[in-house]
Amino acid sequence: MMLFIVLALMAVAAYMLRRRSRKNVETLYGRGELFATFDIVRRVLIKGDQTMPEYFKDAIEYHGYRPFQWSQVGGKNALVITHPDDVKFLLKDEFNAFVKDPTFTEKFDVLLGQGIFNVNGEMWKDQRTTMSHMFNRRLLRERMSTVFGTHAQDMVNILRTPAQSGESYNIQTLFYCYTFDCINMIAFNRQVNSLAGVEKDVSFQRSFDVIQGSVIDRFLLPWWKVNRLLQLSASERNITDHAKRIDKYVYEVVDSYYNEAGEISDDALQGDQTMTGLFLEAAKQEGTTYSRKFLRDLVFNVVIAGRDTTASALTSCIQYLCDHPEWQDKLGAEAKEVFNGNTQEALTFDDVEGRSPIAEAIFLESLRLNPAAPFNERYCVKEVTFPSGAKAYPGDAVQWYPIVTNRLKEFWGEDAEEWDPSRWLDGKAKNYDEFMYTAFHSGPHMCIGKPLAMLEGKIALLTLFAHFRFTK
Repeated sequence: MMLFIVLALMAVAAYMLRRRSRKNVETLYGRGELFATFDIVRRVLIKGDQTMPEYFKDAIEYHGYRPFQWSQVGGKNALVITHPDDVKFLLKDEFNAFVKDPTFTEKFDVLLGQGIFNVNGEMWKDQRTTMSHMFNRRLLRERMSTVFGTHAQDMVNILRTPAQSGESYNIQTLFYCYTFDCINMIAFNRQVNSLAGVEKDVSFQRSFDVIQGSVIDRFLLPWWKVNRLLQLSASERNITDHAKRIDKYVYEVVDSYYNEAGEISDDALQGDQTMTGLFLEAAKQEGTTYSRKFLRDLVFNVVIAGRDTTASALTSCIQYLCDHPEWQDKLGAEAKEVFNGNTQEALTFDDVEGRSPIAEAIFLESLRLNPAAPFNERYCVKEVTFPSGAKAYPGDAVQWYPIVTNRLKEFWGEDAEEWDPSRWLDGKAKNYDEFMYTAFHSGPHMCIGKPLAMLEGKIALLTLFAHFRFTK
């Protein structure tokens, strides 16, 4: 209760200082602009009966998918958009009018540093350009698919025991280990084995999960900097403790590229086709040098990108497939055809490319209804007017919710809320606009790792369903 009172008083004070009239946009539920702050604190933080995406999904539907505004904790105005035309305007047409929120980058600096997920402008562009070289068709075929296929077979071996005994098994944990092991090999040529329970590798993931949850608390507590300085809260103490563990693990990867003189080793880069190797080779050719701290940030951002999103998507696939056993049978039949009787072999790029439409449809449909990032936010740096007529001003947050846009009946049909992979097979979804389906983001920020994620996901699904069926 005390937290609620303090947050409410701070919100009122900040709002009175920053108030700006926006008569062309509705306020949340047609109430005063401070209503959202109080209501969200009550529903999400105190009662805990809704998550933020769930709360705003209901609000967006209430407003008939029209833009509306609300006042965030701290007084910042937030504009919520939904229509694909407005999303396109944000992510493509006026791309340079929006950046990552400085308050976000500050709060996540301890984790992301100056990595691609936490920077803007030329620094973001340079990292993205270099990383894009990793996702070419040749590397997908020659290197990545073999890693995915081998580790997918490792998952099969792990699941044999609980499958035979009828025990339940936490499939989400398995997927997080699978994607973690894969991205380490692909990005750094580092053999890790969290699938086998190697403590060092499992401990890193545990520390990441703890610190990620603790950083979220910073968005709810305006006085978080005081907590950080004086280590007053458990969340800030967790961040300090687990950040040290994460750094120790990641710097092992970074230091493997240095020689005894403290310089990037030519021998380490020789023939290195990993993401880190490509990045350092490009820097060498340009005469650019990077600090160990910057390379630590680069490595950590890559691990996050390669671990979390695909593992989350695969977990969603299994959840939906458990509710639709007929699609398990269809996927199993496709897997049997793809493996061609050799189910102990690791699948490759050529095995699945163009030959796994059902696995692909299941993956895409699961991401449509349950995107890995259910909502996103950008920070406005110049006054703009959206196609819907809504205005955003410098300092505003602009939010959009893929979990809602991906379900709009106007674009996806009356069955938009239903999980139906056949929409990707019968042509209904073939011509979807990228701003209707933003599971992989859109515009200049389109996920460069999409080909990797799709290949990794399809190989995992086909390998598992060549051997098993799942129930909740």
